[in-house]
Amino acid sequence: PGLVIENCASGGHRLEPSFMALCAMGSFSDAHETVAIPIIAANLQRLILPRQSQIWCVLHATDSIQRMRYGLAATLLGRMALSGEFHALSDEQFEEVKRVQAFYASVAPIIRDGRSHLVRDMGLSWNEPRGWQAVVRHTADEALVVVHAFGGLRAGAIDIPLPRGSWHLQLPYADVEVEHCAESLRLRMPADFTGAALLLRKQECA
Repeated sequence: PGLVIENCASGGHRLEPSFMALCAMGSFSDAHETVAIPIIAANLQRLILPRQSQIWCVLHATDSIQRMRYGLAATLLGRMALSGEFHALSDEQFEEVKRVQAFYASVAPIIRDGRSHLVRDMGLSWNEPRGWQAVVRHTADEALVVVHAFGGLRAGAIDIPLPRGSWHLQLPYADVEVEHCAESLRLRMPADFTGAALLLRKQECA
């Protein structure tokens, strides 16, 4: 009881149901230091449960906060896994890690129990992606929105449809400008190749 088993098969991709039924979590890719990781992680939600999908973010002392947020936001698409040069991170970098961990704790029930909808406006390349991607994972009264800006976005507006109802912003992770949040979500990302996430709660009818 209490034993957590990982299906460490990122090279073999043994992520079919009989393997995953035996395991609490599985690694799906070794691409965790590439710009493709949020794209792969979002696609894998169609194959394995996000609560089983172990998404690694490898941190380096040379990472900018923007680069950290790109990788850290991707971990919110599944089961957060962190590694790297923790001993060498600056105080500012370590505070960023603690911030995303606190946010992850707030949205863990949505990751565990929710349903996902993927929205994209991007080209065909995963190695040099352009545009943006958003995953809306929601329960009856809460929603987690994980957004990634790729190349060529130039701080343009992103329109994301939300599940039926009226929603309001409860808690953001990372810098993002929210222009509108109700039946849909409109926001602007601060730069190309950055990530953000938002916790939304459904507005009670008067």
